[in-house]
Amino acid sequence: MDDKQEAHRPRYEVETYCFSNHDDNSRFAVRRNGVLFHIRVSPSQFVNSPATTQEYLSYLEVLRSGEEVIGDIFDTDVYDWVTRPFEQLFVELAPPPVLPEGRADITITLKDHLYPPFFVFDLCAVDEQLQPHRIETDFSPYFPPRVWLDDDYLDEVEKWTTFYDPADVVLRFGNPEDALFKPPRKVLVNDGKTACFFKPCYSTVQTKNELEAYRKIASSKLDPQLRICRLFGLVTDDNGAVLGLLLTYIDHNGGSLASSVDPHYPSPSTKKGWVDELEAAVAELHRAGIVWGDVKAQNVLVDREDHVWITDFGGGYTEGWVERERAGTVEGDLAGLARLREFVFQDASQDRWWTR
Repeated sequence: MDDKQEAHRPRYEVETYCFSNHDDNSRFAVRRNGVLFHIRVSPSQFVNSPATTQEYLSYLEVLRSGEEVIGDIFDTDVYDWVTRPFEQLFVELAPPPVLPEGRADITITLKDHLYPPFFVFDLCAVDEQLQPHRIETDFSPYFPPRVWLDDDYLDEVEKWTTFYDPADVVLRFGNPEDALFKPPRKVLVNDGKTACFFKPCYSTVQTKNELEAYRKIASSKLDPQLRICRLFGLVTDDNGAVLGLLLTYIDHNGGSLASSVDPHYPSPSTKKGWVDELEAAVAELHRAGIVWGDVKAQNVLVDREDHVWITDFGGGYTEGWVERERAGTVEGDLAGLARLREFVFQDASQDRWWTR
């Protein structure tokens, strides 16, 4: 396909994929214009197609490895192989939305994103030709991320924070069209007056750990200007499940401290400022009886004004940053801070333990 043809391919995003450890089946979720396509792939659906079967198995090996490339096969090659046979169907079944009269763009809510219209397909092959086969069903194979907390616990949480319906949470992107394709990050609540970061909930234990830390932060006398992540509210569904947390939105360039430092960048004075801010913030947390927990460079964001923010109070530990037996303690935080200082002031000749 030449560059001109490539430029005219429809836009869509491969959102998630999964594979079985017991057989060679896999599934892909692809989003276009707010519609979710579930694509199932199984060699059992390949008829008289040994070359296609072998090609698929080589692609599956890349996915299972977790690597971006094995040999000359990239993970993007896998996505392309799976989705190309569906491109005309993407166009037909997920056309651009019709804009309300007088509106330049459409409002997409978190409910729209988490509970989208959907289609289910099998990717089949007959005589080495890939063919989509639609599965008629009223039941989506997709479930949004969520955790279940008992009613008494939620009653206590509701005393100090706000619960939001996903229909009242609006997705916000620099390019409004991206809301139809990409997972939400920045969202608006309170009639658009408050910008938050939406963090989906996957683990009951982690969610409870975070809520306890944010409860302590909310009830403490910490300086409101302290650059730490805070909780604005919970997003819950009609059944009482917690879908996600609404946290401080930090305007940054998309990178954490982990991707903002190397031996030659930024300047020594900027690095010193970052370390000083982190140490001061952690000291304030400890004085309030709050432990950061999972101290690591990936949990520090650098905003557009070159200040650092502490994020992620879900507990746990990361090997190389905090030892398991010290996780969740003041001593663990201090040990992690020492590692952060070493990371920020890394020398080009040092052994990079944090890349292992």
